[in-house]
Amino acid sequence: MAILKAIGAFFVKIWRWIKETAWVQPLLIVGAIFAIIFSIPSITKWASSINGNAEGEFFKKYQVSLESEQRVEEDGSSSSNADKFMTSLYDNNTLAYSGNKGTEADYAKVDKTVNGEKFFVLFVGSDCSGCKTLEPGFKELAENWKEIYEPTDGKDFKCYTVFADQSSSNDDKYDDPWDSAFRRMLGNYIGFFNDTEGYLETNYYYLNETPSVDNYKYYGQPSIMEKKFVVPTILLVDFSAEAQAQKRAGVSEILFGGLDSYTASQAKASYLMQMWNHCDTGTAGYDNPFSSTYHR
Repeated sequence: MAILKAIGAFFVKIWRWIKETAWVQPLLIVGAIFAIIFSIPSITKWASSINGNAEGEFFKKYQVSLESEQRVEEDGSSSSNADKFMTSLYDNNTLAYSGNKGTEADYAKVDKTVNGEKFFVLFVGSDCSGCKTLEPGFKELAENWKEIYEPTDGKDFKCYTVFADQSSSNDDKYDDPWDSAFRRMLGNYIGFFNDTEGYLETNYYYLNETPSVDNYKYYGQPSIMEKKFVVPTILLVDFSAEAQAQKRAGVSEILFGGLDSYTASQAKASYLMQMWNHCDTGTAGYDNPFSSTYHR
């Protein structure tokens, strides 16, 4: 009890000194003001994390993890959730592409129950400027999917994200260039990226919109993709019967970058919906690109 009284008396003396020493009070007031100002970003960040609006939180909600990603060539198997997702995507996309060539029997084998019939796949980073500018557009799109943006096929919003800068607990096991879980995933699925690059370079968006050829090479060419893969990269995967009828089933559209040509999140969302619909206006078809206003 005596100790508590001594402590209390100490603080009473300090408070009395502050009240009696005029020049200290302005300093304390100024110091308190600066403390509040400097704490505002932290408070804002904390509040944003509480309501789900923190930077990167939307993409994290749809994240497919690279934890435990192994290099198949060395280990014979891989156990990350991203690897399982890519395995299913690769197998089903191969069947869908065969269906686009008229072999409907192969297309009929596509398993739409694992990842879904139609969805976005995003390769993003936690500290990439393009991802930060893209995220508000996707968030706006998801939150107002049918109320404002109205998909022509009536399907629900569906999205998967893979973070290129995610670390894995087994990274130390590998040397450059396989010391990154994402690089190991790219190496395991070179065939997928190479096949889809070849297909995407034949669609009318590529032919009409003059996008950057380098981005496609960084996406699908084994000799450079591990080092220069562009984030964000946005894929649209469509296994619907309508897509097969249009000869565009599987990975059918691609965009690179944060859609920074559009400032407002609503404009980004509208453009992404055009991507989902395979066209800007009218009827979707292989020869009807989804826009003629954005070049990337």
